[in-house]
Amino acid sequence: MSKRRWSIGELARASGVTVRTLHHYDRIGLVSPRERTPAGHRRYAEADVRRLYRVRTLSGLGLSLDEVAAALRSAGDDLDSLRGLLTAQLADLEIQAARVEESAQRLRGLLARLDEAAMPAPEQFLATLEPMSVDVRRYLSDGQLTAITGQAAKLGSAAIERVKTEWLGLFTRLRQHLLDGTPVDDPAVRELVARWREIAVAFHPGGPRIEAATTTLWEDNRAGMGGDLDRRLGWSGPGSAAEVVDYLRKARAAGETEKDG
Repeated sequence: MSKRRWSIGELARASGVTVRTLHHYDRIGLVSPRERTPAGHRRYAEADVRRLYRVRTLSGLGLSLDEVAAALRSAGDDLDSLRGLLTAQLADLEIQAARVEESAQRLRGLLARLDEAAMPAPEQFLATLEPMSVDVRRYLSDGQLTAITGQAAKLGSAAIERVKTEWLGLFTRLRQHLLDGTPVDDPAVRELVARWREIAVAFHPGGPRIEAATTTLWEDNRAGMGGDLDRRLGWSGPGSAAEVVDYLRKARAAGETEKDG
């Protein structure tokens, strides 16, 4: 039998619980040291350590301390009992790991979409900037998302970074026109819109269906997505990102109406 003994401070440091918690466990009879020194100091034996492990594991599985105590009363301190507890803990950890991996996969996909930067319409670009609060899969199918990320992979990071820089410049200049009260059919605004459309043609992988889906996404989530973009760009006051997007949409619509006429 092991002669190793732990003081309350040593056990607290080794197990990651506080001395106060160990005192509490002792008071309620959950984990009490088997020995004390002549001076009255607690000394925990190997069996006490195993019991502490059981207490912390069962608590981690969601049991209250009363439920933990009841479970320990019905269980022994043999190998079969410990094996059952470890199996339950492993199953819980595997469930958590699966959830973490699912979240990680989602984030990898979102990061890939963010990297491609350019969209056929401002709504689609903004959709990639609000991944955690908007479920883009409600609007874009797996096939459409795959088309977007596949186009980004084909273009390469250098081209994507160039477009990000140009996109920000276009967006900022459009904001200034909005603040200046420039009509949406002004030649300077038309020039910016025309360049935006050129970028869309070069980077757009999915045709009008993706544009329609992302337009709906924007209309359903305008306030939250626009506010998030304001925070990312450091914008405040008049000329919010949402207002710039609306301004751009009106300018595009005006150009299309004139072309049809």
